Amino acid sequence: MGNIHKPGITRKNKYVKKATRFPKESGRYFNRELSWLKFNERVLFEAENTDNPLLERVTFLGIVAGNLDEFFMVRVPAYQKGATYSADEYSEVIGSSTQLEMIYSRVIILMRHMAQVWNDDLVPKLAAEGIYFIRYADCSDEEKKTFKKELEEESFTILRGDRFSDIQHDEYLHGFAMLVQTDKGRAVIPVQRIIDEKGRFVPVGNRKNTFIFREDLLKKHISSLFPHETVYAVMPVRLTRDSDLDLKGDDADDLISAIMDAQKTLAKRYPSRLETLDTMPFGYMAPLVDALSLVPELVYDMAAPLGLIDLKEFPVKRPNLKFPPYTASLPSGLSGKIFSAIAKRDRFMFNPYNSFDGLIRFMSAAAGDPQVVKIQITLYRLGSESPVIDALIAAAKNKKDVTAVVELKASFDEETNFRWATKLKEGGVNVIMGYPGVKVHAKCCLITRIENGQIVRYANISTGNYNANTAKIYSDMAIFTANTEICTDAAAFFAMLSGSFPSPVYRRLIVSPNSMNQEIISKIRREAEISGVNGRIIMKMNSLTDRDIINELYAASQKGVRIDLSVRGVCMLRPGVANLSETIQVTSVVGRFLEHARMYYFENSGDPEVFIGSPDMMPRNLHRRIEILCPILDKRIKKVLIQKIIPEFIDDQVKGHTLDAYGRYHPPERRPGELSSQQKFIAMQKAWR
Repeated sequence: MGNIHKPGITRKNKYVKKATRFPKESGRYFNRELSWLKFNERVLFEAENTDNPLLERVTFLGIVAGNLDEFFMVRVPAYQKGATYSADEYSEVIGSSTQLEMIYSRVIILMRHMAQVWNDDLVPKLAAEGIYFIRYADCSDEEKKTFKKELEEESFTILRGDRFSDIQHDEYLHGFAMLVQTDKGRAVIPVQRIIDEKGRFVPVGNRKNTFIFREDLLKKHISSLFPHETVYAVMPVRLTRDSDLDLKGDDADDLISAIMDAQKTLAKRYPSRLETLDTMPFGYMAPLVDALSLVPELVYDMAAPLGLIDLKEFPVKRPNLKFPPYTASLPSGLSGKIFSAIAKRDRFMFNPYNSFDGLIRFMSAAAGDPQVVKIQITLYRLGSESPVIDALIAAAKNKKDVTAVVELKASFDEETNFRWATKLKEGGVNVIMGYPGVKVHAKCCLITRIENGQIVRYANISTGNYNANTAKIYSDMAIFTANTEICTDAAAFFAMLSGSFPSPVYRRLIVSPNSMNQEIISKIRREAEISGVNGRIIMKMNSLTDRDIINELYAASQKGVRIDLSVRGVCMLRPGVANLSETIQVTSVVGRFLEHARMYYFENSGDPEVFIGSPDMMPRNLHRRIEILCPILDKRIKKVLIQKIIPEFIDDQVKGHTLDAYGRYHPPERRPGELSSQQKFIAMQKAWR
């Protein structure tokens, strides 16, 4: 195992020499949006990586496409509404005067790369494995006849004339559509509903593992909808719209109404991107672009099928072309007398290497235990099925006092969370719809028992959602503890959420937006001012965008503090700049599982502090969300983290990409036989039992 610190030795970023000529005015921060796009370049790298099984590479390509969809649904609309980038950011795209221009220059390159990977790499390799995509022209007459019969049963909405002119707000137009040009004008026919209902990949006759994209069939059929016109062209397009729900109210009834209304009018929000095939003549496309009121930087052409997000749900199941299966172990102490085990010492769960059944057993034990009198939990994303919900309802039926804080403003899960909140209420659970003015993003569950006439509490604090599905593919950490101070803090936390204790003072937990920003800054400064070159800071997170935190890390680096940052996604900090960030190294691990755990380490003059929890170092987490960081107090668990887990995060020689001062990510050099951190965690999953 690696060692996370060597006292007296200050390691400089190995890329610092490449950045020494940068003047200070060249920018202290990377652009957030471009940094996010680079994350998707790293995911695309995995789609190209021949060390990954073939169908997993297909899935990685679908993930890139899905991430781009979300980017244009959430991030880009802000710049349509006038937001701009900051003058103190490093200028990576020369000649771009607006954020949309910078985004376009990077996205179009990314899309060209995606098309190349699909057309020239994945499709031929799939064919070599007996998995085929064919064109309509390659179908037999009998197969075409079958397709025609199926399509004749469908109903279509034709948008033309006045409806074409007002297409920007048409309730039917989102996702896939067909642009039609005839001798009597143009029309648009929405087809996303059909694709959603019937699936994107259409099996061809009795041919094994042979598919045609549904839009190719629809394209051939659409001409029959214009029997008295000459059809010149039918071309697929794909429209993305702003999906950011306006949920600024604090009243629960207002939030519910906004969610239901927003879901019904999703298609009426402003268009934020139009995708076309690169073969579409501009003359056909221009009237549609004009009707949608889109600027040129929001129109993208693709040399491959549109909507590659659907590859995430590719229907072929071939175990030999997927990652090898493994058996996740149950966390120690969570199989028998759970509360006795936790009372004896803290328990640690590291998903997906440990089974999420550990949390379910914890919840189920509480639901059926006659000594348990109260269960409190925060819920952010639950998925389509939830054993956590089942356990909470079972507890309510057993006359427990059950409270669930359900965050209705969880992006893309608003309607799902509303349905779960309704089910919980119907099951007798007290439901709190979030907290006024902020999102509740913290992951905390508190169980209260009566033992020998005394109140005893047990807490679970996690970095990830209480979601059984994502727990299989997201890397997250959780602690189970009966520590009196932590559990008392957790009780005060839930009292705050219920409104009965508005301003608690916490002894062990760090909670935002109360004090987290100040606490993190204080710990960074302590490393700089007291330890200097012997100081050590390690942070693992999804994103680093908070400029106050970045500036403090810069100041610590200037004092010689050795800093390792494992940032999966967006990183606005510039490492390796002489006299600014020479001792800071940033890596990003992209692999089989989504790195989702947040962990913060401070050397503290030889008495290390380690925290896990829900927040990234972003303004929204520190100032506009309720988050929790929990200290690891159990010496055994802390030792495992420091000696076995953290070193692998910061020095992954297989999946760790290193960021330099120019904003470039360098993939690791291939080393035959070397295991990635995730592969090592699978192998050592019982090491922290």
